[in-house]
Amino acid sequence: MQTDIPSISLYIHIPFCVKKCRYCDFYSEQYTTDIADEFVEALIVEWELVKEKYFLNDMPIVTLYFGGGTPSILSEAQWKRVAAGFIRTLNLSKNYEWSIECNPESFSEETAALWLDFGVTRVSIGVQSANEKELTILGRKHTARRALEVLNSAAVSRFGSVGADLMYGITGQTLQSLHASLDAVLSYSNVKHLSAYELTIADHTPFGIHRANLNLPDEDTVATMTCLVKETAAAKGFDQYEVSNYARKGHRCRHNEAYWMHRAYIGLGPGAHSYMPPRRFSNTKNVYSYIAGLKSRMLPVDFEETIDTAALAREIIFLRLRTAQGIHESDFRTMTGSNFASGRRMPFVQRFISRGMMEYSAPYWKLTDQGLLFADAIARDLL
Repeated sequence: MQTDIPSISLYIHIPFCVKKCRYCDFYSEQYTTDIADEFVEALIVEWELVKEKYFLNDMPIVTLYFGGGTPSILSEAQWKRVAAGFIRTLNLSKNYEWSIECNPESFSEETAALWLDFGVTRVSIGVQSANEKELTILGRKHTARRALEVLNSAAVSRFGSVGADLMYGITGQTLQSLHASLDAVLSYSNVKHLSAYELTIADHTPFGIHRANLNLPDEDTVATMTCLVKETAAAKGFDQYEVSNYARKGHRCRHNEAYWMHRAYIGLGPGAHSYMPPRRFSNTKNVYSYIAGLKSRMLPVDFEETIDTAALAREIIFLRLRTAQGIHESDFRTMTGSNFASGRRMPFVQRFISRGMMEYSAPYWKLTDQGLLFADAIARDLL
């Protein structure tokens, strides 16, 4: 299948953890050396097949992101095999971004040194909280002390960009404990990016099963927490560029921006999603089926759809209104064949403008600071 796409992003899902966290909705299995070795070999084959199918041999890769799961759980030998069998086959663009998610309990300076030698440009450390009780409630394996040691380590400081992930809306969390976590993480000068996510609960997770017993902070408290995150980040020199993401100048996550802007991307690994306009497809969420299929040189796709202009319009509204930039009216018209501020949407647009939640600054329609607090609800109304 020939494509006229000029460049792509690559996402690689590493489907292993020491133990699954109680809130986690991402696909993962418990790590063993043998199954991880087989996974790495299957990953190499998957990329060979995808390159062949989509004519990607010479395609520039602008961003590369290893997520999970826990990418840092792979052994040094496994990372060396990934580098030899996969990374060396990529046509990385001149100004590429290469990110790896890292959990504090599986971080090692030796592996970090390998990443640097391979060309990794940024790491994202899954801190989640600097409060021991909150980490225990979440089911995290690391301690707060260990997370802060990793953030402050000389090995992490050698990367071009360092990010930290935090979570709020946790059972038992207070404004004071959240503020302490923010201060602890943002006190390190090498931290240039912050992802701060409100806890969301999927039904089939342990948290979802026991939702009634969680005693979560109420909506007003969570809204105040959201404001606290923004104010604290701003005071430390971090600009909000998406509802849950903040960065110092020059340190936005370009890979995430590729998703929000509907640029082409390929996802490799179990459960990974791909978007080659106008097609979206995803892999099986089972590492054993994934490996077995690729041993027979069969791509592990188990879902695919074609995104029509109506669906694309809905996705643009939902995703781009979460960004500080908003919706570019000409891009919206070019991509969907319709105007954003038109038809049945217009009364809602006018209402949100009158309430101070949306504004127009040519050529962008975007939410105000107040509107960003309710971005998903506003998008639902507009849809």
